[in-house]
Amino acid sequence: MMSFGPSIDSILARLVFDDPIAALAQEVLVICVFIASFAMWRQWNRDKSALQRSKAKLLRETGDQVSQTLRKPAPSIEKPKVRVHPGIKQAEEQMRKHLEHREFTRALNLYRSFERDGQDVYFSEELYAAFIESAIRVGKIDVVERMLSTLHRSGHAPTLKFWQTTLRMLSSRKHFAACLHAHQLFGKQIPIDKVIISCLINAALETGVPERAASMLGRYGQAQLDSKDYVLFFRTYVAIGNVDEAEQMFRKLGSQATTLMFNLLLSTCVNAKQPGRAHKLLHEAHQLKAKEAEKIVDVVSYNTVIKGFAQASMSAECIECLHEMRAHDLEPDDITLGTLIDTCIMAGTHEAVDLLTKNGKGMDTVTSTVLIKGLVRGGNLPSAMEIYEEMKLNNGSHPDIITYSIVIKALVDQHDLQRALGLVKDMKGAGLKPDDIIMTHLLEGCRHANNHTLGKQLFAEMIASGVKPSEVTLVTMLKLHGRCGAHQEAFDLVAGWEKEYGAKPSVIHFTCLMSGCLRTKSYEQAWQAYSSMIASGVTPDETLVSTLLPGMVAAQQWERIIILAEMALKGPVKMRIPPETMNNALAQMMAAEGSGGAKTGTRNAARLQALMQEAKVPITVRQLHRRGF
Repeated sequence: MMSFGPSIDSILARLVFDDPIAALAQEVLVICVFIASFAMWRQWNRDKSALQRSKAKLLRETGDQVSQTLRKPAPSIEKPKVRVHPGIKQAEEQMRKHLEHREFTRALNLYRSFERDGQDVYFSEELYAAFIESAIRVGKIDVVERMLSTLHRSGHAPTLKFWQTTLRMLSSRKHFAACLHAHQLFGKQIPIDKVIISCLINAALETGVPERAASMLGRYGQAQLDSKDYVLFFRTYVAIGNVDEAEQMFRKLGSQATTLMFNLLLSTCVNAKQPGRAHKLLHEAHQLKAKEAEKIVDVVSYNTVIKGFAQASMSAECIECLHEMRAHDLEPDDITLGTLIDTCIMAGTHEAVDLLTKNGKGMDTVTSTVLIKGLVRGGNLPSAMEIYEEMKLNNGSHPDIITYSIVIKALVDQHDLQRALGLVKDMKGAGLKPDDIIMTHLLEGCRHANNHTLGKQLFAEMIASGVKPSEVTLVTMLKLHGRCGAHQEAFDLVAGWEKEYGAKPSVIHFTCLMSGCLRTKSYEQAWQAYSSMIASGVTPDETLVSTLLPGMVAAQQWERIIILAEMALKGPVKMRIPPETMNNALAQMMAAEGSGGAKTGTRNAARLQALMQEAKVPITVRQLHRRGF
């Protein structure tokens, strides 16, 4: 390698060792450069801080207006920076035509082309109104919210008509969140109008933010309200639990208050666990008259107060409300009696009866019967029977035909036929005549007891006494005959029913007749019933086929199975027979053994398979492939 003389490192080393003064001078030069650089950096920082202090002082001296202008230019300054599209009016007309012709997507795409350039703020309120109405109709609520935001950003002040139309449409379609979005954007810029603000209050209540509804009541009260419009105040008060304001509003309205407003006031009291206050208001309201001379207090009013007392386990007050209802000619309903049963009767029947009859105020027949019905429904038959016994001893009420019907059915359901028959004697002793409903209940009791003889005797006695049997009575008699194996009597009853009682048996009765035959494996008689039904012109249904088909499978009546399958799967009215029923029939045909029987079964199996495939019934029988089907 060629050498070009001493290297730089060797020269510096030589300077350091050969000339110490030169080395010292070099070190001093480096230090001086560093000091100068540091001094310049500090001076630059001082100048920067001074500039910032001067700027801040200038902002303070010129005031908030200059500060706001520097930080955020006003919309009026921004608009001139955007060059208005020369065809803005033509485009607006075109979009409105699209909307009129229900071409919402085309109109929206054209709008977006202007929106990208910031030209959307120059469109008129009429266009935005048309867009919002169309968007609501097609369910594009995101477009509605975007249009409202653009209206707000562009400085528009929508008219009263705009707000009425928009909020009505949103409310009617239950788009409550969009209503609240509009309120959040425009706030007090929205006009004071009862239609507009009622939509906003309703939206707040429906979306579970009653506090927002309460904040709007002040402006709502400034609108021209009719007396019925004040119901929104009560709806809001019950939502926020403000009893004092609700009561104050009720007293302000006086006789102009409606029943609904009063019931909302009572609900507010009950929700606040103040049933006594609600009861006091109930007494006061009886002195007021609503429009058209109707009473403000109704059954719902008492039900609300009773519910409040019930929640507080105040049984005596519940019963007192019941007596007051009757004193004001208000009949208790199922809700009234259901609440009383839950709070009083279950706690003790004797105590409840004493409460109901205290101060000489006996229970009337309707009240007692409803109580018995509620007890039976709740599974408390002993308490129901005690009230029944009290009714027989009470001078103010006596069991009627409805009372006996309820109690007899309850006893039959408990398989207590003897006590049910005892009530029939009581009934006759009271001069009441059993009807077809009671007869049907007793026949059902005979079926449960497997007492065929007694059932026929009761049926004959009641028919002789003039009771006209119903279709339900026929069903019950057929079940009784079938249960006891009296199939011929069942046949005779069906055959002569139309002549004797003027009503033609239906497919339900024939199905019941066949079911009784199948229960005792009387397959031939079941098929005879089917043939008789077809001959009488009664059309089979899915329930009948689903009932009879398994019986014919059990009897290995393959030809009859094919008849039923063709009727069900290829008849004028296609029936939906459970696939498992059809597949079971097919499997039994294939499994049939014996010389002639096997061949016949195999042939019919092929026919049944073809019917099922044609009707697209899923075939799940596994032996098909092995047997060559």
